Amino acid sequence: MLKARHALVLGVVALVGSGCWEQNAPYWFSQMKEQPAVQALENVPPLMPPAGTIPLGGLEPRIDHPAPAFMAMGLPNPIPADDASIARGEYVYGIYCSVCHGADGMADLEKLPVAKKLAEYNAQPVPLTATAGYPDGYIFTKIRYGKPTMPGYPQIPPEDRWHVVNYLRKLMKKGN
Repeated sequence: MLKARHALVLGVVALVGSGCWEQNAPYWFSQMKEQPAVQALENVPPLMPPAGTIPLGGLEPRIDHPAPAFMAMGLPNPIPADDASIARGEYVYGIYCSVCHGADGMADLEKLPVAKKLAEYNAQPVPLTATAGYPDGYIFTKIRYGKPTMPGYPQIPPEDRWHVVNYLRKLMKKGN
């Protein structure tokens, strides 16, 4: 009985083992490692990142010194204040600025929970009425670098910062 089991096991091993011989025979089926590789994107250039993404190296470092804003006092606004620019500025302002300064630029703590929370930490957003007296280059640079109680927004492209300046000019002319 034991010899019959050994013979059966040996027979099964021989049968199963013989089924794999063609994998090693060069004249039968070649190994998978010898097949040509498929390189679907071999001659395709890499895709450019979407607009507004942060580069792998990060953003430009923030400069905490007030000098950049004063150095940019005479920087002229290269974007004409037409309807398209003001509409784009309003859109960007709505994303980045209105949460603290409000849609009207008056930083009303009762209407703005973020501004109210910041005020609890002595970082109350100021109304933007003072922007009427600042040169365009100064506002442009303040948006980029921020100030002690306001973060800088280097992620806003320069062109959009000029659009925000144009929008602020219109917003402050409305009587605010």
